Amino acid sequence: MHYAAGDRSAHIGYLMPDESLNHPRLGNLLERLAVQAGSWGAFHLLAEAEENSCAMEGMRRCGLSVYARQRIWKFSTSGDRASRKTSAQSKNGKYGRSLWQPATSLNEVMIRNLYQSLVPPLVQSAEPLTSRRLLGLIYRQDDEILAYAEGIYGPQGIYLQPLIHPAVENVSQVLADLLATQRNPLGRPIYIAIRSYQAWLETVMRDLECEVAPRHALMVKHLVIQQRSAALVTRHSVLEKYTAEPTVPMVHNSTTTNES
Repeated sequence: MHYAAGDRSAHIGYLMPDESLNHPRLGNLLERLAVQAGSWGAFHLLAEAEENSCAMEGMRRCGLSVYARQRIWKFSTSGDRASRKTSAQSKNGKYGRSLWQPATSLNEVMIRNLYQSLVPPLVQSAEPLTSRRLLGLIYRQDDEILAYAEGIYGPQGIYLQPLIHPAVENVSQVLADLLATQRNPLGRPIYIAIRSYQAWLETVMRDLECEVAPRHALMVKHLVIQQRSAALVTRHSVLEKYTAEPTVPMVHNSTTTNES
């Protein structure tokens, strides 16, 4: 389990060995992890499990519940056909330059509005968009921000999680350009996570000729009690077309960390 100071969630990285994931004491282990995460200041304990694995039932018994599902799509950048295809699509973009631009502080309200409009409340409760500065890439269409992507960069690869509005045109080209925009002199593989609430993107991903991993369930154990209250926000015009009223989670820190 890992946790970075100031984050809202702790993450279970590994449960092993496989043959012990239905062990009767798995519950004790997960409960102790939850207590430790709460003592660090985490509001949620997150984990992933491959669908139909024996770990999922054990996690459910310990108070973890599924809040979304996702697939990870892997793109090789070693000069194969998919890489050449994405590069060609990027170069042939109608704007003659990258379709994605770095986000600035001036874009934050629009990015948060996009998040509120596309991400289901169940996911927002587990992975709220915090007040931290947003440092990803934005895609504009008709002066509206209709896509946002953040990345995690490591020695073994680049991990991207895009959020794309269904109104985006030429989605295949937009995703191809997102791949080609990444600074990757070492030729690391690029991974894109597609969540279940963005499942319409999977057909587009298959057209880009990449490898796909089995679907995983994303699970959460809430370590505090949440209450929701209505909040007034400034709407951008894109929300007037596509969204419903957002809500803001209110967290009471005085609650014990064992609450699920």
